[in-house]
Amino acid sequence: MPDSLLALLGKAVIYLLEVGAGTLAATWLAIKFLPEQWLKHRFDKQLEQQRNEHAQQLEEARHRLGLLQKRLSTLHEKEFDVLADAWQKLNEAHSHVAGLVSALQTYPNFDSMSEARFKSFVAECKLDQVDRDELLGKLPEERNEFYQERIVLYRIHDAKIACNALHRTIQRNSIFLEPRIRDLFRQIDNAAWRTLTSREIGQEAGDHKLWLEAGRKFTEEVVPLKDEIEREVQKRLGYE
Repeated sequence: MPDSLLALLGKAVIYLLEVGAGTLAATWLAIKFLPEQWLKHRFDKQLEQQRNEHAQQLEEARHRLGLLQKRLSTLHEKEFDVLADAWQKLNEAHSHVAGLVSALQTYPNFDSMSEARFKSFVAECKLDQVDRDELLGKLPEERNEFYQERIVLYRIHDAKIACNALHRTIQRNSIFLEPRIRDLFRQIDNAAWRTLTSREIGQEAGDHKLWLEAGRKFTEEVVPLKDEIEREVQKRLGYE
């Protein structure tokens, strides 16, 4: 028992003796009562301290949980933005490659145009000025073939730009993509490039078989992968 408490008890006993309550029973009660009050005081004090500590720990836990929820919310928002951007880039690349490998190609027929309409078309077409000038210098019977050969090269160039944009988006944001979706995007990225390369080689070599091979790769590889990515993204966004 602390010295201060013993001193207090001593004073209490002396007081009881002085006021005429100096019996053995009174002294025993004084000695018995005071330690109980002291223990109760110490218990209440420790209990209050523990309550304060628990309250502080709870507040810290709530704070950490709030930060975690905010972080997760930010990551989910980023993932949504990345998926939306990657899906847009995928659709653009898909559209360009699909147009290139399609067995059905559409071109203007210059034979059915008047000279004035032909010149108006050339002035507004996608060809660079040097190719426009060369097209204008062609004989009427040479115009269709020249334009078709040149415009395909421009379409291949546009497809490469679209595929590059898709590739950069996947590489730049891969850490924000769920692993399964990330792997599917990488697969379709590679498949699109293989298809485009076959089409370009076929165009340069004048080999129609390579053109058909590119179309087969597109149908068997790119299209199923795009459908699977769509399903996985919808599942990830909670639509399934």
